[in-house]
Amino acid sequence: MVTIFLEYFYWHYTVAPFEILQIMRNYLKANWHRFLIVQHFKTLFAPWHRQNPSDFGSKNKTFSDRILDKIADFYIRIIAALIRLLIIFAGLIWEFVLLIFFLLLFAAWLAWPAIAIFLIIKGVNIVSQVGV
Repeated sequence: MVTIFLEYFYWHYTVAPFEILQIMRNYLKANWHRFLIVQHFKTLFAPWHRQNPSDFGSKNKTFSDRILDKIADFYIRIIAALIRLLIIFAGLIWEFVLLIFFLLLFAAWLAWPAIAIFLIIKGVNIVSQVGV
């Protein structure tokens, strides 16, 4: 009977914490790839979906048409950069939330046996006082 408890405490404090940290690492890595954070940084000022407004329309453009196309291209790139920055910030905030969640889970995991033992002792004391 005692060996079961010893094996449990061995597993609880040596094997499981490393597995929890491995799961946390996998979740953080998956989240990093889900939001494509590195890719969005690399293509921050690239055209949206690799298309410029100047790519559409007639081929015979005047000088003023080309100027207007360049201005439109610039605005589209700025809007695309803002969208990518929004995605990057959302991904980083979610990374932070996941990290906090897993650290709280890790702390709760480490404290759980001590809390369980305390509650059992407290319950035994309450039951023994009621019986008197």
